[in-house]
Amino acid sequence: MATWKKVIVSGSNISQLNNDSGYLVSGDSGVILSGSFSGSFEGDGSGLTGVVATNAFALSQGTGIEAFSYDGSATATVAVSGAADLSNNAITKWDDAAGKFVDSSLIDNGTTITSLADVSIQLTGPNSSLTGSFTGSFTGNGSGLTGLVSSLSISGSTGGGSVDLLTQTLTIAGTTNEIETSAAGQTITIGLPNDVIIGNNLTVTGDFTVNGTTTIINTTDLYIEDKFILLASGSATAGDGGIIIDRGSDGAGNIGFGYDSATDRWGFQDGLVDTTNALDPTSANGVSGSFVPYLFTENDHGATKPITGEFAVQGAMYTSNAGDIWIYA
Repeated sequence: MATWKKVIVSGSNISQLNNDSGYLVSGDSGVILSGSFSGSFEGDGSGLTGVVATNAFALSQGTGIEAFSYDGSATATVAVSGAADLSNNAITKWDDAAGKFVDSSLIDNGTTITSLADVSIQLTGPNSSLTGSFTGSFTGNGSGLTGLVSSLSISGSTGGGSVDLLTQTLTIAGTTNEIETSAAGQTITIGLPNDVIIGNNLTVTGDFTVNGTTTIINTTDLYIEDKFILLASGSATAGDGGIIIDRGSDGAGNIGFGYDSATDRWGFQDGLVDTTNALDPTSANGVSGSFVPYLFTENDHGATKPITGEFAVQGAMYTSNAGDIWIYA
């Protein structure tokens, strides 16, 4: 039976109405109408009788027409206001302030339109067109223009290409698990996906902060600033755990320092294999090598013996202030 024993040692249409027999038909001849009627006629009116050839209303000039008078007794000439002052090759425009047509700053010699001043030429309408060389801007997709540079050259860290701006679309593509892109309106967004995989080396010149779980698979030296390390944090039940040292190919196997749940003790195991139950060379849970002894002092635990509970196991030691050594064996 194990008891405390004293040891003596040190240390994104108009529809046309069909004329019936009751109506005049266009093209009929010898048709005579009597009575009063209203409407209009075609021709010079030479066949009409009883018409009073008087001018009930006088004609008057309007905007853009020079002043004239007409009473029907003589021919009157109607002239465009300002026409006498216009140059042969000048392109005319209406001057609202002067109330007449005037020369513009553009001249058309039948071949080329040139400017007399520093002005731009603007065309509107679906059928407007210009030929020759000119500068300025246009509205539309430019599909009717020729001689334009309509391709965009692109290049990357490696390789290059071009995009036909009239027929092709430039695609900015991402790479799976590395870079993702999205487009909306006039914006292309480039960023990292939720799960990032880096195929080669990653160098971080500043601080590297991980807010989640970190798994290091292969490293030479591990530096940890935390004062405590929690192993088997996802365990649902009690089990073994510890630190395994791989001694390589020296044939001696690995060696481990771990906690044996079955005996509730820390211990050492030599000759371990790379299995999930690495603490046991026989692939069974537990530490079958040597155990770490528990050591108690009189200042921490008092002088009352025996110390009981999970620490009262074989190999536990107790030292008194008087220099006595006790071992549980």
